[in-house]
Amino acid sequence: MSGEGLFRRLAVVTALFAYVQIALGGVVRVSGSGLGCPDWPLCNGRPYPPADAHAIIEYSHRAVGSVTGVLIITTVVMAWVVYRKRRPIVAWLASASLIGIVGEGILGGIVVAKELSPWLVVAHLGLAMMILGFLVATGVAAMPASGGVPDLNFRRLAIIATAATYVLLLTGSAVVASGADEGCHSWPLCGNGVALDFGGANAFTMVHRGSALVFGLLMLGVLFTAARRWRTVEGMRWVAVAAIAAFVLQVAVGAGSAIAGGAVFNGFHVALASLVWSGVLATTLLSLPRADRDLGLSRLAVDRRSA
Repeated sequence: MSGEGLFRRLAVVTALFAYVQIALGGVVRVSGSGLGCPDWPLCNGRPYPPADAHAIIEYSHRAVGSVTGVLIITTVVMAWVVYRKRRPIVAWLASASLIGIVGEGILGGIVVAKELSPWLVVAHLGLAMMILGFLVATGVAAMPASGGVPDLNFRRLAIIATAATYVLLLTGSAVVASGADEGCHSWPLCGNGVALDFGGANAFTMVHRGSALVFGLLMLGVLFTAARRWRTVEGMRWVAVAAIAAFVLQVAVGAGSAIAGGAVFNGFHVALASLVWSGVLATTLLSLPRADRDLGLSRLAVDRRSA
């Protein structure tokens, strides 16, 4: 197997571990296990957890995080070895994820020290999504050369949709951080399901659900266009279709979470949100051209000679 092929597999595995890490973080949060290990990096003063469900859940989250960190370091080293000359953007994206994971570890320690300050938890999730984004970008950037989507307007719209998806994730996390998820047990709005309620913490719920409607339509528009119009771009159709399915399922789970509550719904909601973010981001990145540096210089020389 070539170095490029081995790196692409490594990049996929690393991104999957990062996703599992985020999903476990959601489980920690909704199960109330954030203080299962009240100290860091140890757990109740020991390098292993006691026979307690909350401690085991929290420790599992940390353990997967440690493996993810090792994988990210390996990915960064290999990226510089394989791509530093022919496509350096791959190495820089991988390096950005490593910087993020260091920051995430520090922030995680602060979150524990501050006994799960709600807004620090929001920042923790936001940084985790950025790390996942850099890893997804690393994997896409390492794919074979492609001209991407020639429609510049579509590319711009896809970039806007990606940014909107990230903002939507943060508004959802703000709902939990503010405690608004405990005050509006109906869907799609509050009260009997059709009442606007901007009083107190419920304002966060209204902002999140309004953002889900507006940004969701934007995301679906971009994803449907990608799947139908640009399906000849390698990987575009399947990524876009998977992202659409994840978004539809996330809306259903979000409705169930609002009406019925419960840690199961909330945990799935976070996990699906991570999938939607990854899918929209990957769709946008696939729309951009990819070329090796030497190939790019060759094309530039040809264009100059033609001129």
